[in-house]
Amino acid sequence: MPNLGLMKDNYRWMAPVYSSLSRWVFGRQLEEAKTCFLSNIPNKTILILGGGDGKDYSKYRQRLQGDFVEKSASMLHLAKRNLQGAALNFILGEPAPAKKYDAILLPFVLDTFSDQELDAFFEGLGGKLKAGGKVYLSDFHQTDSAWQKAGMTFIIRVFRLVTGHVRKDLPDYSSYFDRAGFQLVLEKSWQKGWIKAQIWEQIT
Repeated sequence: MPNLGLMKDNYRWMAPVYSSLSRWVFGRQLEEAKTCFLSNIPNKTILILGGGDGKDYSKYRQRLQGDFVEKSASMLHLAKRNLQGAALNFILGEPAPAKKYDAILLPFVLDTFSDQELDAFFEGLGGKLKAGGKVYLSDFHQTDSAWQKAGMTFIIRVFRLVTGHVRKDLPDYSSYFDRAGFQLVLEKSWQKGWIKAQIWEQIT
């Protein structure tokens, strides 16, 4: 896992409006992408990495147990409030290095990692899963649509300006999963594939 660290809280000003802004632009599609496969996780120990303010998970909080990890203190504060009653440990920084999970949830977080951070993340990903564990990815994906490309360029520029994100493009997630020894087992998409929810598992 890359070192998320106790870095400067670049989401301090965005945290209070993040969910409202997301729903204004995308409706509930991002929430649906994050939660559409949650029926698979009751009684499983999960890691939610970069879960933001947690609001999209609030109606599922009774099913959640494990660790909720954020690098933004402002987002983590909101998540604790939005997910009251969930059996989650709220962690600022990074998960315990030796802990393993039944499921790892990656809700629109990998597109904030640099190439070097992605390499480090996927190098250690298999070691964070229990036998039979799965990875739940929800994120934007590259498409051939000109307007979606323009929209993604705009979103990336805004986040680079407001939060200091280093990426200038979307990662090719499939190539990272393939190299790490994972296979895609389930997928749902919105906006003609611009937004996808996927489940990946290790090839045994």
